[in-house]
Amino acid sequence: MEHQQLIQVIQNLTGVYLTEDKKYLLDTRLNQLMKDYNLKTYDEVALKLLQNDDKEFYNKLVDKITTHETRFFRDESIFDALVKQIIPEWMEKNNVNKNQITKKLKIWSIGCSYGQEPYSIAISIKENLSFLFPYTYILATDISKDVIERAKRGIFTDFEINRGLPEFLKNKYFEKLDNKEYKLKEEIKSIVEFKVHNLINDLYPTGFDIIFCRNVLIYFDTETKKKVINNLINSFFNQEGTLMLGSAENLYNLIDNYIVREYGLARYYEFSKNVTFFRRNNRI
Repeated sequence: MEHQQLIQVIQNLTGVYLTEDKKYLLDTRLNQLMKDYNLKTYDEVALKLLQNDDKEFYNKLVDKITTHETRFFRDESIFDALVKQIIPEWMEKNNVNKNQITKKLKIWSIGCSYGQEPYSIAISIKENLSFLFPYTYILATDISKDVIERAKRGIFTDFEINRGLPEFLKNKYFEKLDNKEYKLKEEIKSIVEFKVHNLINDLYPTGFDIIFCRNVLIYFDTETKKKVINNLINSFFNQEGTLMLGSAENLYNLIDNYIVREYGLARYYEFSKNVTFFRRNNRI
């Protein structure tokens, strides 16, 4: 039970719920941090967090307990769905055509880690709907300050660049640096804004048409998931939009007013006050 107070404090501050089978993360990831700050017990770690007087310590701990596993075009089918079905339907619904674009497309990428997801979204739009690219805004957020600072740079190792990114896109949108790293071109970076955001304690931004919240809910308990989902719905423009979750996540028993949509292997969720729009197009 020595972990219990710290587990509760972490959940209250970040929403991350460390179940019994995840307690080992505290032992494996916090050991060096505790030594650096001369903390002997997990209760001392919990107390330091509750004192809330050391932002650097908080940021380091958050970085340790959160998972940053990602890659370019992770679950590739969802990016096909985005440019071949989701955005075209958004254009139709909002009377947007390629010759007269009067509405900006706003996308939020949550838990963006080092930036592979939002940059993959930007590249997908540039490659498939280039006329819409200048009218697209992508907000990319993560709870970890260190992760966000690195994501802003748009620089990736050879290992990272070769995970999920086709060779022709690497050659087209990245510049190879002398130290065997790759730097994303400014054109793609220009439509992505990175910010630190805590889904539990921070105010939610609004006005989005599409929200990516993939492999984030798996770290929350049921009640926290419900609160987050309801907040995300309020983040949509006029409470209508498209939500992407991870392949192991769903909205079952969390909320009722949604439509499950599919495109190939991809599954996503629509929230709309006008369900007949989708039925009329025979796409449910």
